[in-house]
Amino acid sequence: MHFLVSLLLNAVLVLLAAYITPGIKVSSFGTALWIAFLIAILNPTIGWILTGLLHIATLGVFWLLGMGFILRFIAFIFVLRIVEAFTSGFNTKGFSNLMAFAIVLAVLGTIVHSVLAPGGIVYPHDMPVVMLR
Repeated sequence: MHFLVSLLLNAVLVLLAAYITPGIKVSSFGTALWIAFLIAILNPTIGWILTGLLHIATLGVFWLLGMGFILRFIAFIFVLRIVEAFTSGFNTKGFSNLMAFAIVLAVLGTIVHSVLAPGGIVYPHDMPVVMLR
């Protein structure tokens, strides 16, 4: 039940982020639900692997400087690219629009998480995913 509520809430956030961000088109709520589902599956798996590979490629410099969130953000953008490839009703116009979409989605998710779960911990590697307690 918890997963379904989080999935529905994330689908609403995807629609809202697409509305706010120029160059991002989500055709319907069903498409937003599919996008939220794919992000929930791919971000902890492929996103984690990509983040690890980026840490290795940069020899851990970002981690040592306390800026590992930048690598997680880049990995999340790649996850969104993969989601776009698997979703017919999700269109982006350029990398910069996708980057803006990721930022808006992360900010909206953080706001909703802080309202619904005050005092909870917000993990940066779970940027857009809202977890209810």
